[in-house]
Amino acid sequence: MTTIATCWGEMAYRDSGGSGQPLLFLHGTGCDASDWTRVIERLPCKQRCIALDFRGHGRSAVPTKPFTLDSLADDVLCLADHLRVENLAIVGHSLGGMVAMEVARRSSRVAELVLLEGWTSLSSAGSAFDTGRFYGSLPEAAIAQIQQKAKETRSRFKSQVWQVFWESVKNFDAYTYLERAGIPIYEVFGGIGRNDLTEQKLRIPPNPNIQLVWIPNAGHYLPHEYPVEVTKAVGTLRGSSVTSKR
Repeated sequence: MTTIATCWGEMAYRDSGGSGQPLLFLHGTGCDASDWTRVIERLPCKQRCIALDFRGHGRSAVPTKPFTLDSLADDVLCLADHLRVENLAIVGHSLGGMVAMEVARRSSRVAELVLLEGWTSLSSAGSAFDTGRFYGSLPEAAIAQIQQKAKETRSRFKSQVWQVFWESVKNFDAYTYLERAGIPIYEVFGGIGRNDLTEQKLRIPPNPNIQLVWIPNAGHYLPHEYPVEVTKAVGTLRGSSVTSKR
């Protein structure tokens, strides 16, 4: 991985190089860029894929001062500036999807979004599905690995720093952005736990630019559970050179 210097420390990222519209991958809470490996390896070699580690995650430095979800959006835009990327599509999982929406709200350089359970708001997402769907059909070993990484990541932060960050995540609300968005957005969700009220509670506004996609028998960790289906969702992007490989 490569790093760039920021005001809070070194930020780590991977850039495969290649042509076409760059794809920027943003991971979820407690995850890191490596969680996209099974998706990225199914993309054509010529497709440019960029994946970063959020502050305190993976190989990025741990911030000592409080930061917010907006700060993570700042980091994404900083990386785009550093790489001189003017047109990109963002693929975000969970927290990464929320950050992706904030980046797209601020910057016209974002052409498309793929949001893998990237919540409009965290408060509504918590009751949108029936219980017991979080890890879907993942084997116990994979679940243990995800939990251990999340635990280790959380332990790096000072309590106050994490509390400020997580409060900002809980207060995030992208409804107004989604309502007005003029770019293609693919909202992808796992089908486990879906009920009659799920779509209402997900708070996805009626917008012809938003397409809702369901992956049957999947839980929350879509890049781990169904990388082929995730790659197919990425393949719907207009400006990329994506053709899914199995």
